Amino acid sequence: MVIPITVITGFLGSGKTTLISRLLQSPDLADTAVIVNEFGETDLDHTLIAASSENILQLMNGCICCTIREDLALELRNLFHLRILGDVPRFNRVLIETTGLADPVPIVHTLMANTELRKVYRMQAVVTLIDAVAGARTLADQAVSRRQVALADELLIAKSDLVDEQDIVNLRALVGAINPSAKIRNSRDLSASELLCALSSDNHYPLKGKSDNLQQWPGAGHSSGHGSSIATFTLYYEQAMRLADVILFFQELVNYQPDKLLRVKGLVAVEGRLATPAVVHCIRDKVYPLLWLDHWPGTEATTQLVFITDGIEKMEIEKILHRVCSQ
Repeated sequence: MVIPITVITGFLGSGKTTLISRLLQSPDLADTAVIVNEFGETDLDHTLIAASSENILQLMNGCICCTIREDLALELRNLFHLRILGDVPRFNRVLIETTGLADPVPIVHTLMANTELRKVYRMQAVVTLIDAVAGARTLADQAVSRRQVALADELLIAKSDLVDEQDIVNLRALVGAINPSAKIRNSRDLSASELLCALSSDNHYPLKGKSDNLQQWPGAGHSSGHGSSIATFTLYYEQAMRLADVILFFQELVNYQPDKLLRVKGLVAVEGRLATPAVVHCIRDKVYPLLWLDHWPGTEATTQLVFITDGIEKMEIEKILHRVCSQ
């Protein structure tokens, strides 16, 4: 069994620990390990903790919590070895709670790039919490908050009971402009089982189907506005691509401006394998091995790629793709 990992992020005070505390009260998450960044906000609520031993904490419902000491990859390896030895309760899921000031990109990169980790763990989803009270102001003032939103597969609005309904509508529009492909939900409205579904949803492809406001190739883009350089846009390519062109495109892409390329994920229609889409995933200068789905999620076998960039314009990516595919 390969153990799924969900990263839970969000700016300082967004409610990450409260969410995890709530989740761990559910029997459905009794087989969950939680990793918390010790340089972040306060520790998990003391009511969750029954006993501790150095860096492994036994939680009241049988879950475990491992505090990051030096290196995330090392801690995950150690955690798995302890699981094998029976020194910690057997866990089948891992939640990573980041510090509120953390950029999630290096964490996702570690989980997807480390060969040893990928033998026993798999990156499942990034869940970002947004504080309904301070979220809009934080997004305007803090670049890392915008990156947390931009990298999310699931966006959960916390503290919605403390603001007016119109404030929620405005906040949804704000985070939706930064990340139009992520689901946006109020965490308060979700039951533990629904939250578990959000944590367990695999995000192998960016879109279930094309949105009405997205055009065909060469594509349409979304930017966050509000003075942010982070942009999200989706590119479609109607023709099947040669596998060699797919490889060349991503090689050129990561060599272009890797510091500004936050994330790329999507499906590619490859010549000779049109019935089974290739799943592509890229974080900055790292392109991960192709995976193949059994079938297309929709009715059209069309290449669709979602880009999250920090200063790279859509037209720059289009030029690279057009140059590669026209050779």
